[in-house]
Amino acid sequence: MKMNHFFLLLLLVCLPALGFSQQPQQIKKGFVTAFSHGDTGPIENYFKGFVDVNIPGEKGFFSDTKAKWLLQNFFQKYKVKEFSLKENGFSGNNYYLIGQYNSGTTKWNIYFLFSPGKHDFQIQQMDIEQIKK
Repeated sequence: MKMNHFFLLLLLVCLPALGFSQQPQQIKKGFVTAFSHGDTGPIENYFKGFVDVNIPGEKGFFSDTKAKWLLQNFFQKYKVKEFSLKENGFSGNNYYLIGQYNSGTTKWNIYFLFSPGKHDFQIQQMDIEQIKK
């Protein structure tokens, strides 16, 4: 009977950790899809609370709704021609993604930082900077 309790406890401890460890792969997939198609949909669930935003024409801390709107506005203004993921990984507990977005006339460096929240990761920082020729 004690062994059954042990396995139940182990299962209860490990299952959330397994789900949490899978999340960076889901974030990566959603991020690449979002920037490849110019659509915030695949990453909308990661906008929570306030986001540190640095994109053309806007800089500061914005609500999740405003940050999402700013990103969608960027996609509408600069239609995607090509997107490539350059790097992703962890910096401490935070997960980051770095990519390059090509709108045809302009290229952009994309940087997103996700921090662990209560139940999952959330966007903490969003930087989109034009690459100077």
